[in-house]
Amino acid sequence: MAKKIKKKRAWGLRSWRLCKRTVSFFLRVSLLLVMLFLLLFVGMWIFLVKAFNAQHISEMITQELQKRLNRPVAISSMDLTFLNTVELKGFSVLDTVGAPGTALISADTVILRFRLLPLLEHKLIIDEVLLKSPRFSIIRLEDGSNNIPQLKHVGNTVYTSAKTGEKLTVSVEDWTVKNGVLSYRDQANGTSHAIYGFNLHLEQLRFNELSRFSLDMVLRNKWKDTIADMEIQGTGHVNFADFKWEEFALRDLRAKVFLFQNPIQLTIDLDNLRTPYFNVRAQIPSFTEKQLSVFHMEKTPFSVPKTSLTAKGVLDKNYRVLKFSQITASAADVKLEGKGQVNFEQAPFSADLQFSTNSFNLAGKKAYYTPLGKYKLTGKGSAQAHLIRQDGKYNLKLLTLRAQEVSGFFYGFETENVSGEFVAKNNFSDLYAASSQGKVVVSKSVFDKVNLSASWRNGNLYAYIASAELNGVAVKINTTVNNLKSNRRKIRSNLYFQHFDPMKFIGTVQDFVDVILPLTKSKGAKPLVQGNLAWLRNFRNRLPDFMSNFAGTLTADTFSSQVLSGNQFNGEFELTGLKSGMKQLSGRIEAKLAGGVIHQMEKLAEEQQALNVTFQPFIIMHRMERAGSFKIGKVLKDVPFTDMAVSADFENGRMQIGNAYTVGPSISASVSGWVDWVNENFDMIIWTMFSNTSRSGALAENLTDESGNPALAFRVSASMLKPKVDMQRAKKTGETIRAAQAKGLQTDFKTAQDFIKGDFHAKK
Repeated sequence: MAKKIKKKRAWGLRSWRLCKRTVSFFLRVSLLLVMLFLLLFVGMWIFLVKAFNAQHISEMITQELQKRLNRPVAISSMDLTFLNTVELKGFSVLDTVGAPGTALISADTVILRFRLLPLLEHKLIIDEVLLKSPRFSIIRLEDGSNNIPQLKHVGNTVYTSAKTGEKLTVSVEDWTVKNGVLSYRDQANGTSHAIYGFNLHLEQLRFNELSRFSLDMVLRNKWKDTIADMEIQGTGHVNFADFKWEEFALRDLRAKVFLFQNPIQLTIDLDNLRTPYFNVRAQIPSFTEKQLSVFHMEKTPFSVPKTSLTAKGVLDKNYRVLKFSQITASAADVKLEGKGQVNFEQAPFSADLQFSTNSFNLAGKKAYYTPLGKYKLTGKGSAQAHLIRQDGKYNLKLLTLRAQEVSGFFYGFETENVSGEFVAKNNFSDLYAASSQGKVVVSKSVFDKVNLSASWRNGNLYAYIASAELNGVAVKINTTVNNLKSNRRKIRSNLYFQHFDPMKFIGTVQDFVDVILPLTKSKGAKPLVQGNLAWLRNFRNRLPDFMSNFAGTLTADTFSSQVLSGNQFNGEFELTGLKSGMKQLSGRIEAKLAGGVIHQMEKLAEEQQALNVTFQPFIIMHRMERAGSFKIGKVLKDVPFTDMAVSADFENGRMQIGNAYTVGPSISASVSGWVDWVNENFDMIIWTMFSNTSRSGALAENLTDESGNPALAFRVSASMLKPKVDMQRAKKTGETIRAAQAKGLQTDFKTAQDFIKGDFHAKK
């Protein structure tokens, strides 16, 4: 038992000694390794200090940058912060052109990370150059030049120290900018822009081949009193072409611009920084005016659908002229193409841009621009525009709108299936419109199959309806309005109707008045009146004030009214003061009608007191016929005539009859005197002669003229409502009528006939 205990103690003692020796061995080995590592670190540190000291690298960076940039370079201090990291502090490149003495480029810290082993081969391979919070200051001088230095060729270079004579091959892999600021100031016009939060990373940059990069920045701009930030993120490839800027290339730069709720997707290609050629493709998300609040467009509600945009062009003349060879945009069913240029050489800048669209549907566009809804547009349209900017002012030099079977409601004028074009020049100061077909409804008047052309030029309006149908009747109209916006405007109109009904024509004029008055914010016409002389008073009250100087012609193949009907109607007029109430009406009127009928004399004489006076000869003859003196046929029903004409002059609403006559197989007449349409009174002498159809009986001497034919001569005067009738001697009736017929009118209506034969159109 004692032996076993002794053996166990001896085994335990040996185990303890073995463990103690093992631990002691490992401690010695560890201390040796630590000492070796310390010796190696000290050796490497001595090597680095000898082969890569701060003075060496600072001297190299300073001299190399000064040589490449041709600008003074300053570095306040340099530290070796780790075995493979150098930190430059107080780094700056001074400007000598734009703002001499200030920093063109400055950075609080520049960090260079390099590889250790290549140093043994006298190679400095910098994995990354990191600029922290750098500031770049670009200035455009008044002569158009800038302070950007002309970089010389940069690649893998061999640096030889001027002090030690040591040679070192230098190359850089990656370049990184973090939180940089790039400012631009134009001394010519005082404008300035800035990019904040500028981050850029260039991977394995080679200056003579495409190298990948990524960037993000915040672009800050001021619009009136509002400052707006726009974030941009992007990746792509760049070839600096050894800083031969003519060979510079930017390829497939894919950027996101955070301007709206969803970003704008950009793809950019760029060549030749001397005169940069660019190709930009953009995918713009849908947006509304609320997302452009910085531009203060809240009062113009609109929305833009998702849009694809392409712009190709070049920056010429030291970046002063931006030329677009191609601009295309597609949104919904609208496709736009354009070209032009923007010239920044001038202050303020000038621009010359041209655009055109395809033919697109008009229906549904109110979804993008709410005010379009009131026009109820259907059909198709296209647009073409030429926009310029000169002396700080925009000018829409040319706008052309083409319509294809367009229907809509325009300020009270309802259109249907209209095809034509509208042309505006010089900010709508010169206008032209034409249509080849379609229908226009003005209140109750319908213009159909309208072949129309019109122009607005130098304050004058020219309108031509080469052919149309008004309420089913063929018409042709030519209207010129000089000084339209002035109260002294002059209107000249030539009108042709296949069939003319004056009362319906007055109704059409009233329809235009009813539609136009609300647009002019003028008071409406007086209410319609009833009773005796209602036709005169309603007509007088509804004369439109904008026709104060009105001249022209009126012709019709046939003519009909409640009183008269006939053929080959011709009228010519030149009036001033043609306003509501007729109190200022002055001028001249000529009219002629052939081969017609005077209708229902007895009936109309009973209905209208003024016509009763005019028809007194017929009423008297009717009474004599009933007494059996002679027979004159159906004169109190429909009386035919072969020729009827009137020539009159107006002065402040009073009409002086220069000549008026009627010649017919049954009745001939002549009228002289005056009519005051405003005060509703008159003073006229009416000479009337009848063809005697009596089989028996004889007439009194005062009822015949010198030829023995039945005749009446009487004077009507005083108020139209209470006329006074005085009988006159009738002996000279035939002579007076023949004299009136021989005298004729003051015109031959050649202007009206030329208008009918001609094919007039407005000049484009």
